[in-house]
Amino acid sequence: MLKPGYTSIKRLIENVIRDTGFTSEIDWVDVIEWVYIACELIGVKNAYVLKVTDGNTDYNHPDPIEIENYRGSLPADFHMILQARLYDTKEPLRAATDSFFISTNSPDYTSGTNLTYNINNNYIFTSFESGEIEMAYYAFPTDADGLPLVPDDVMFLKALEAFIIERIGRKLWLKEKMSEEKYRALEQDWLFYVNSPRTKDALLTLDQMESLKNQTVKVATNFNSHASSFKSLGAQNQPLYLDNTYSWVQQITEV
Repeated sequence: MLKPGYTSIKRLIENVIRDTGFTSEIDWVDVIEWVYIACELIGVKNAYVLKVTDGNTDYNHPDPIEIENYRGSLPADFHMILQARLYDTKEPLRAATDSFFISTNSPDYTSGTNLTYNINNNYIFTSFESGEIEMAYYAFPTDADGLPLVPDDVMFLKALEAFIIERIGRKLWLKEKMSEEKYRALEQDWLFYVNSPRTKDALLTLDQMESLKNQTVKVATNFNSHASSFKSLGAQNQPLYLDNTYSWVQQITEV
């Protein structure tokens, strides 16, 4: 996995200036946009921070999403949803499968017995008219100045640096201020470094491997883990034994 923690893009720009000598060629607005593009192209979830709309100010979490007239606004820093549930009862929502979900002509649109949602155009649409949603989601990390934060991992930083340098080089090449040979060398650097964070992020820690092992070797599978937000998905099964009717029974362990 990537090294935990985040750092400012100011450090990233310092690296670019140090390694290339580019100064006037660097535009902050361009760099911010390129950082977001590179994070998407690299495609690892640890480039983002996990947040919950539970109103916890200590963790800088937004308030629960207010649903009015079957829809609510997504947080400003929203990138990708992990899971959603009702804020008060903690009853989970599932993704809608109805092609006409957001149409008022859909027969299941106002169903309150099957809680579903759909995300479209910066809104979350729900199968219930009003309420509050607690949503776990991946957010774009930013610093106190509103600038992007990026993973403080050498592989990830090298990939971002290579992409920024390649973008600057491409602009210079198109203006005939850089030879094609030099630009292609910068492009090759980016194509090399883009895969390094993906490979590193795919490596599991010992604790993550333990949770994965527990998921794959369970004797009894819980097909309703979604209802508990997958809280016990990586936990071991309680010991089971066959009773005199040859049925699997959970063994009660006295403490």
